[in-house]
Amino acid sequence: MMPGQISAADGKNVLSVGAGIITSVWQPGSFVDVDDAKDAMRAVAQISGGIPMPMLSEMTDVEISAAARYEFAQTTGVLAIAVLGSSTVDRVVAAAMSRHTRYPHEFFTSRDEAMAWLHNFISGRGEPGGYGDGISALA
Repeated sequence: MMPGQISAADGKNVLSVGAGIITSVWQPGSFVDVDDAKDAMRAVAQISGGIPMPMLSEMTDVEISAAARYEFAQTTGVLAIAVLGSSTVDRVVAAAMSRHTRYPHEFFTSRDEAMAWLHNFISGRGEPGGYGDGISALA
């Protein structure tokens, strides 16, 4: 695992690792295309040392192309993703991203709840029980 932070997607995304969780923060107002998604996934592999880890992805007011959503869904570099947003639009984007994921994916408006959910994947307890629709963990 690499210490510090890594920028990806031409500076639209900043990644860091702490307490066994990758944090990915997208710049509000960004448009994420497939090349941005591929670059972000390369940065995930770099910062995690290639070891799949849970991820908190802050995506407030971010637009993601269909091709980028598909690219994110195909990654094997994460154990689970908690998407942190603040609006109904963020929630819709998260729902669209979860359609083809190969890993647990939940939407949250509370950072504390998102982190608590992700810690279940660090402790070795596996996928936590909870939200049947994959996006309804709203505060």
